[in-house]
Amino acid sequence: MKKSNLLLNGSLLLVLSIASCSGDKNKPQSPDTIRVQVSNLNTVTPATGNQLIYNGTLQADKAIDLSFQVSGTIISFPVKTGDYVEKGQLIAQVDETTYRNQYNAQVAQAKLAEETYKRTLAVYEKGSVAEIKMLEAKANYEQASASARATYQNIAHTKLYANQSGFIGDKRTEAGATAAPGQAVAQLLDTRSVSVLVSVPENEINRYKAGYPASVKIDALGNETLEGRISEVGVLALNNSANYNLKVKLKNAGQQLRPGMLCKVTFPTGSGQVAMPDSTKIIVPLEAVQVDEKGNNFVYIVNSAARAQRVPVETGALYNNGMAISKGLTGKEQLITSGFQKLNNQSPVTIIK
Repeated sequence: MKKSNLLLNGSLLLVLSIASCSGDKNKPQSPDTIRVQVSNLNTVTPATGNQLIYNGTLQADKAIDLSFQVSGTIISFPVKTGDYVEKGQLIAQVDETTYRNQYNAQVAQAKLAEETYKRTLAVYEKGSVAEIKMLEAKANYEQASASARATYQNIAHTKLYANQSGFIGDKRTEAGATAAPGQAVAQLLDTRSVSVLVSVPENEINRYKAGYPASVKIDALGNETLEGRISEVGVLALNNSANYNLKVKLKNAGQQLRPGMLCKVTFPTGSGQVAMPDSTKIIVPLEAVQVDEKGNNFVYIVNSAARAQRVPVETGALYNNGMAISKGLTGKEQLITSGFQKLNNQSPVTIIK
């Protein structure tokens, strides 16, 4: 009897041991936690004197597309992109041979029509021809003369001159190509004054008016700060966006500012001119704002379960201490500021100091 009990007890222990091992094998492994740093969110108010900062691009105040009024093969194009040209300087020329031949033929026709008219007029004055014949000869002469003058204008239009001084911003074709009437062959930029083009979100555009001051830092000039004022505030949204353009005008006395240069435009909020739309703004570090494959912005926060939670956000202005968040956060969250590169939604995290 004791032997049977021992065998039974041994069998139970073996079964329990196998079950225990099987349970450990099937039990899901807890994923490794990711070490992250967090930050409490900042807010700004108008009283803090913070600045609104936007990215901008320089553009010429006046950009003129230069084109021929006649068609033809370009035989001369002496200027190149970046050249400074004076008003009246030759930009390009098309072959005038066809127009010259047409003009010579029409001048000959006009002379013949003139002689016919003079003979008819003399006969008419003697009463030997009807008035209608004289008037017909006169009309033919005037028409031939007008055609000759028009063709001469075509000869003049084979030369393209600068209608003002400026830089050749874009040379769009070369000698040997065929020019068409109205088709731009070059762009002339008047850079005596330039403007910074700034894209502003729809929820911020109404705070700006023409004449408001701005400071502009040009990256290419070693972050030199220039002072300007808003010259235009857009009223139409940009295509496929909820942003509006505004322009800040700058003087360019030394001709150092060139179209396309990147810059940062700062609008002071403490001056009483640029007003904040709300009493406070949530500010997050710029590097914490990420963009998904659809172009939507998001951040990671730590939720109550110690997991990373992906939160879609809408961004606002760029401040000197970070990016404004206009929607998506309450200001009470723990924002993940480092280690987020390894995160997915609901990844377990450990906060490090």
